[in-house]
Amino acid sequence: MPDIVLASKSKVRKQILDNYDIKANVEVSNINEEPIKESMLKEGASPEIISKNLAELKANKVSQKITNSLVLGADSVIDLSGELISKPESRDEALEILKKLNGKKHSLISSVCI
Repeated sequence: MPDIVLASKSKVRKQILDNYDIKANVEVSNINEEPIKESMLKEGASPEIISKNLAELKANKVSQKITNSLVLGADSVIDLSGELISKPESRDEALEILKKLNGKKHSLISSVCI
């Protein structure tokens, strides 16, 4: 099997690969996601399109540095009736997000790009 590089700092994503005995090295893309999300939202992009684009951007950025391996980029967002919900930056923000989601139908969108 070829070398795989996970372009993510997510411990959960790394654990998923490990659980399936998929050996992967981690190389964080260090993409600043917020300005990208803001720009795409202004252009009318859906949460699904934003997730797909961020996964691809992460994979492409790491692929520029590591050219001899498969690179897996990933991103996840929550779609609350078309509203993009991103990862909280603090416990207080996490609580506010949970309150906002409580009792409302929402979707977790996860995208990958190799």
